[in-house]
Amino acid sequence: MTILGPRSEGGGDSGSGAHKRRTARSSRFARNLTAAAGALVLVGSLTTVAANASGASTRTSHALSGTLTMNVFTFSTPVLKPVIAAFEKLNPGVKIQAANVVNTPDTYVPLLQTERLAGNEPDIDETYDVLTPTLEVDGLVADLTPDLKAGQPYPQNYWLPTFLASYIPPVGAPFGVGQVFALPNEADATVIMYNENEFQKAGVPFPQNGWTWSEMLADAAKLKVGSGASQSQYGICERPDWQAEYNPVLKAYGVTAFTETTPTLDTPAALKAWALMIDPLLNGDAVPEAQQQAKNGSSGCEPFFESGEAAMSIEVRGNLPGLEQAIGSKFKYNVVPMPSITSVTGKQVIPTGGGSVGWCLAPGQTHNALALAFLKYLFSPAGQAVGEATGGVVPAEAANNGPTAPWRTVAGAPANSQAYVTAADTATIAPQTPGTVFTLSDIDVPAAVTAATTGHESIAKAFTNLQSQMVYAYSLNG
Repeated sequence: MTILGPRSEGGGDSGSGAHKRRTARSSRFARNLTAAAGALVLVGSLTTVAANASGASTRTSHALSGTLTMNVFTFSTPVLKPVIAAFEKLNPGVKIQAANVVNTPDTYVPLLQTERLAGNEPDIDETYDVLTPTLEVDGLVADLTPDLKAGQPYPQNYWLPTFLASYIPPVGAPFGVGQVFALPNEADATVIMYNENEFQKAGVPFPQNGWTWSEMLADAAKLKVGSGASQSQYGICERPDWQAEYNPVLKAYGVTAFTETTPTLDTPAALKAWALMIDPLLNGDAVPEAQQQAKNGSSGCEPFFESGEAAMSIEVRGNLPGLEQAIGSKFKYNVVPMPSITSVTGKQVIPTGGGSVGWCLAPGQTHNALALAFLKYLFSPAGQAVGEATGGVVPAEAANNGPTAPWRTVAGAPANSQAYVTAADTATIAPQTPGTVFTLSDIDVPAAVTAATTGHESIAKAFTNLQSQMVYAYSLNG
């Protein structure tokens, strides 16, 4: 699984976050989710794959029995099905009933609210980084802190603190400051995926770990083919309206785009950061915004990379299974960490965006022995190995993320596995913001990028307008 942020439909899963123009997985990284008409319920349990537990031959508990209920996002189902099957095989007395649901906030939150009011909210619910504050305030998730203090399913320090922080309200949050409300399923973070065939054809050396943003742009200029209406290939597809790109780049320029109380989107430093990201879309080095919007009704980059129209693309590990399937044997590909930017301090900073989906307990399910047993297995080396075999998981637990981790060598995975480690280590997670800000930013940030690229507005004008819109969004929270 992944989030940086919503996943793209058909061509695989894309990354972390929220609403309409972007597709489900990229939304975890706070991009816009494709709207969907409600929740699709999968009858019975997600247990059609009788996977083994990667060498775990003993039962997790001879005493475990009963029914466990879950809400699982549609894009997570392929990863979780074999994990559920393996857990049930180890525990024949357990039956897991998992509903397969669409993860758009405008359908998923009402679904949980309805289930909560009816008294049948599942024991375990899936969430993602930037959605979780809404669930916290709405009372739809339980505080996991008491269980973690008791070492269940593991102590809190078992998870990488950067990614776990997505599920802990910070100082200034309206509810639950310091409490843990979900557990991250992966350390998903942005990398650059590149088409080796197109690099070789253009005579451009492959990018290396430690490269710079200037080097990336220089490569992109050499990789494009044609110009204007006759341009058939772009050097890169990047996404300035995706928080997993713009938040880390703004941070490198000394700007915090959003906090719990205020936006900063149009200062001189912020405008320099926006220009760095947007200029390639204007000069033909990167896939134009209009084409991103028009492609298959989505503004994601996966279709452009899969087709060979973009020689490079900003991607996350969670997108890999879909990309691998779509690319097949058409060309060879690899990945490299995000290129570094010279920060305001003069140091080189790698602007990596990070995100995750997570698992939470419903209110009243704290100390639920069966739910905690499943989470213990899910996050164990055996459980993570089952998920990693799908190709889309980089664990968010240091114990499962070492040099011999299965995800590094799974069939079809890019050779440069270190790129994903660098990404996890340098990731900037999505900021926690009030609900109205979260909702409106997923609409207004893409609109500002569109205005600056296809709406004939200057970057300064587009983001001055965006600043005003976000100030208003904060005011709605009192």
